[in-house]
Parts: sequence; C-alpha cells; structure tokens
Amino acid sequence: MGADVPQPAHLPSGEQQAGGGGRKTAGEMTEMDIAGRWRSMRADPAEPPRPGAHQQTAGPGITISVAQQCQVALPLASASPVDEVSVTVTSHRPGVAAQVSIGANLNSPDGSYQGPTTTVGQGQFTATGSQVHTSFVVLRAAGWPVLGVGAEATWADGAPASFDLTYVQLACDPLVWWQWLIRIVAVVTRPFSAGTSRMPPRST
Repeated sequence: MGADVPQPAHLPSGEQQAGGGGRKTAGEMTEMDIAGRWRSMRADPAEPPRPGAHQQTAGPGITISVAQQCQVALPLASASPVDEVSVTVTSHRPGVAAQVSIGANLNSPDGSYQGPTTTVGQGQFTATGSQVHTSFVVLRAAGWPVLGVGAEATWADGAPASFDLTYVQLACDPLVWWQWLIRIVAVVTRPFSAGTSRMPPRST
C-alpha cells in the first residue's frame, strides 16, 4: 500500500495563484525548482521543455507517472474545463524509507515561460510501502499548456537523493479542448441537420 495525500491541491496558472493542500503548512514545503532542475540536468540548458520530455537522476531511484481527467461544468455556455491530475511516485529501492516531495509548474509551448514550482504533494516510502500518490487541479491554464511534474526522494539510508521530472500536455487546455468539443458537436449534429433539410414543407 502506498502513502496517499488526502487533499487535492490547486496549481496556480499564469493568471491565478491558488491555495495548496488543506493540511500542508509553509514549513513543510520543499525548495524544489523544476525549471532549475531542467536546466541543470540537460546537456543543453537552453533547450526548452516539451511534452514527452523526461529527466531523472542515475541509479534505481524513483519514477513518476501522470494521469489526467478533464472535468467540465454545465451549462456548456459557461463551462470552463478543469484538469484533474493524478501523480504516482514509485520507489525502485524496495524496503528503503524516504521522504518524498512532489512539485509541478506550468510552461509555455516554446519554453519561454517556465513558471514557479508549487508543492502539490508529500509522503513517505516505508519498509512496506513503495508508492506515494497525490492529486491536484489545474485552473485557468490557457496560454501555459505544458505541465511539468517533478518528484524528489530523500533516502533514510543516506544515499544521494533521487529526482524524476516529466512534462505533459494538459488535456484540458482550453485552446485545445474546445477545438475538439466543437468538432464532436459538429459530427453529432450533422445527421439531424441533414434530416431537417430533407423534410418536405407542410401543406396549407
């Protein structure tokens, strides 16, 4: 069984700063800097992060997986897509305890903007638990559609800390999501429109 972070956090977008998880305090936040990690771990520090990019420290360490679910409120006229992101951090050093911190930031497609890191989850690896889970919500992310997610494990046995970093395209970026919605609506309504146009006029 893994350690779960019970309360979701809200990642700030380029326009809005939102609060963190309900039980975390400023003293529990780590100094994780995803943009700085990206630059320090790349052979070419000027290379911008793109969806699918991945970096991790050498050795067995940790890996992270990211899943997304697009939530939309009704009515559609006022709907704003919200991206619910779930992160799982897995230890590849079974039985070794560690403190785990998970952070995220928003980035522009060309990498010219790499936002500040928000701590979205914390947990522990234990002798019997090799996974840490957390979830958070991305609000109003238009313009910053690339999400960076990083995790760091500080090992209890004194081994060097492990870090894993990945970038994904936000599934609910409004500029992308609404284009797909419009296409789906067009396909669904097309048969009805065609049927209506073929109906004979009423006789008087």
